[in-house]
Amino acid sequence: MRDEQSPTTSRIGRRSGVGRIRRPEVFAPPAPTETPQPPPERLMSTTDVREPVVITHEQVVDGADAELLWEAYHANFEPLAELAILQHLYTRDEVLAELANPRILKIVGRQGGRPVGMGMVTNCLDDVPQISPAFLRAKYPDHAQRDAIYFGILVMVSPEHRGRTLFSRLYTEMWQVPARAGGVLAFDICDFNRMAFDTDSLTRRIADQFPEATVDVIDRQTWYVAELPKPIPDTATRR
Repeated sequence: MRDEQSPTTSRIGRRSGVGRIRRPEVFAPPAPTETPQPPPERLMSTTDVREPVVITHEQVVDGADAELLWEAYHANFEPLAELAILQHLYTRDEVLAELANPRILKIVGRQGGRPVGMGMVTNCLDDVPQISPAFLRAKYPDHAQRDAIYFGILVMVSPEHRGRTLFSRLYTEMWQVPARAGGVLAFDICDFNRMAFDTDSLTRRIADQFPEATVDVIDRQTWYVAELPKPIPDTATRR
């Protein structure tokens, strides 16, 4: 996969709704059978003068690391304010709250200990109030009984790491989380990223790495706009 064709941001739209029931108290991903490793072609070259990027799984990110991720998040998602009709840019407090929420798993790319990219995923669907957990539970009842329905909240890469393999590594490792549980992963991509980066093909290429995996569109929202420069004349016959 050519990284220059991969988006550097992907995030679900703006949250809506409050007061939902939350469960469980702490994210509990299935234990991997081996130490997670990216596919060989995703590894950074040993001749690279920079330190390699290490992928970690973390329940809570706070302090200086959280501030660095907030800055990277803002740099990545602020442009979508003019590119997507659904609000994607959360406030600093909202993002820091997600980073501090142990029910949301953070898949963090670190270079020399410094966070340079991140994905967030959870099987606590009630912590993602802008989706309908009931829809996903009705669609996948067997997975729901096992808490094996996961939602990918975002993937982002710091601006200085754009055009490299980190985005693909984070996305692949995010998919590994539900795969280890025999689960399903739901996520959304705005139409700008979908068209600009051909994310239909991108998701199929990622799915091809997983045995017996399939990927499909589960739902779609289309936004319309009508330009109405003049009203219907009051004397006109209404039909």
